[in-house]
Amino acid sequence: MISELSKRISLFLCRKRIIDYNDIEIYKYGFETICSTLLGFIITIIIGTIFQMFLLSIMYYIMFVTIRQFTGGYHAKSYFKCNLTFSVVTMLVFSFTKIAVYTKVYMMLYHILFLVLSFMIVWYYIPVENENKPLDQEQKKKNRHIGIALTAAVSVVSCAIYPISVQTSILMAFTQLSIAVLIVITHNEKGSEKDEEDEKYDT
Repeated sequence: MISELSKRISLFLCRKRIIDYNDIEIYKYGFETICSTLLGFIITIIIGTIFQMFLLSIMYYIMFVTIRQFTGGYHAKSYFKCNLTFSVVTMLVFSFTKIAVYTKVYMMLYHILFLVLSFMIVWYYIPVENENKPLDQEQKKKNRHIGIALTAAVSVVSCAIYPISVQTSILMAFTQLSIAVLIVITHNEKGSEKDEEDEKYDT
């Protein structure tokens, strides 16, 4: 749907001679990115409204997208699967946040453990490279440094505001944990694919 819509927009602009025919694929990719980003934001706002966490949903989206930009992570093979995965992850993060706040079983110890675990995963695995957007060594190094710095900064802020706003603090921790889990899933998938390729060569 997103791909088809982006293609139609690009062809329309080409027919109007606003863009060059040779640049259609570039613009198509650009429109796909814009549409996917906008859809992701709308999904977040809707879920946030359902959970009565409208303002926190905006914070969640900015945090999730910004950190993932540098850490990398799971990338589905279609925009539908990508947005479906994002929707599920977002609902889980918001659900666990609500449960943690209202059941009052969540403690600072758990909070620190989640943040430390997330940071260790980020430190060990990033950047997770997207095969459709290969990075050179300089960019990998830059993304790694920024990704680690952002994760550390969010962890510190999350702990600092815990006494002031538990819900915000917990949401930040679960957001980082979700990013870390997606990183591990991607790493394991790539490892499995590599093992399959090695087996093919061996046979």
